[in-house]
Amino acid sequence: MKRRYAHAALAAALAAGTPLSAFAQTSRAHDPAVDARAAIASSQAVAPGGIDELKAIELGGIKQWINVRGNDPANPILLFLHGGPGSPMMPESWTFQRPWEDFFTVVQWDQRGAGKTFSSAGRRPDTSMTIARMQADTEELIEYLRHTYGKRKIFLMGHSWGSILGLRVAQHRPDLLYAYIGVGQVVNGQRNEVVGYQQTLARAEAIGNDSAVQELKAIAPYPDPGGNTPLSKTRIERRWDVALGGMVYGRSRDNASETAALSPAYTDYDEQSARLGAGSSVQILWPQMETVDFDSYTTFKCPVFFFAGVDDRTTPESIVEKYYSTIKAPKKKFFRIDRAAHYVVNEAPGVVLMHLVLDIRPLYRSDDGG
Repeated sequence: MKRRYAHAALAAALAAGTPLSAFAQTSRAHDPAVDARAAIASSQAVAPGGIDELKAIELGGIKQWINVRGNDPANPILLFLHGGPGSPMMPESWTFQRPWEDFFTVVQWDQRGAGKTFSSAGRRPDTSMTIARMQADTEELIEYLRHTYGKRKIFLMGHSWGSILGLRVAQHRPDLLYAYIGVGQVVNGQRNEVVGYQQTLARAEAIGNDSAVQELKAIAPYPDPGGNTPLSKTRIERRWDVALGGMVYGRSRDNASETAALSPAYTDYDEQSARLGAGSSVQILWPQMETVDFDSYTTFKCPVFFFAGVDDRTTPESIVEKYYSTIKAPKKKFFRIDRAAHYVVNEAPGVVLMHLVLDIRPLYRSDDGG
């Protein structure tokens, strides 16, 4: 589930706490990269009176970074839990998020071990990281957002690794949520890898990619039946997953690092931290992710929605759809997105926004105290 940050460094530093709309004032003249980031910041500016905050808060005893943006403070809050683990969405959210901010106050959070939060930790890997610890961080952040912005509940969206945290919060604290929204939902860590590997190998065979077939067959059995699959095997599977369009539909590479390099929210150091944090977080958390099993989590006390890309071979759509059929919730809906894979928020941003506004946002009622 790791996303790669592997290319050019960012061009200039952004002062801590500076809102995106103010970044243009810090540009150095005649630097094309800085000028591009300043232009992006200007194009993404929220309306006067809106919310535009980039700040560090204390969660779980450490400094963690959030980016809070919305056109109207009266709108509901949507907290986005990024994937990876350790792969922040904050630096590329500018590519899809601005229209969301007309309807929601969107919160991007660099989790423990990721991005700007990893920068603040001096890039020291936190070997005590656990799924339970990061679930607690999530719930603490939700409480912070509720009290700081005067909201009774929020919408919670979890992507890939973030969907593990999100589903656990939906089970543990449904009272905090208007709805839980899973994107690239993880259901069962072992089954996820079995099916994803089979689909990637089948795709390689279908198009006659002999190199992919040979490398994928060489790591069999994948995953290891008893668990504890070596990361070296997973890296090979993921490399071909990406190359064969199972991460981003119709593309043979993931260009996250290029879009991150233009983010007004990030500095050179943060972009490098994102790459390093992704590596260390996976090393620490991958054994725990293999043991995730939500098969028995079938009764929810808050509405539940799933977005799944038809061509997602990272968290296969077929697994999510079958799981969806077993759950009971006050309201539920499954959005099967054609011509999309694992990153549906990037790949089909208009379709996702349409469903967010028409199907999900109506659960928010401003007259109930937010």
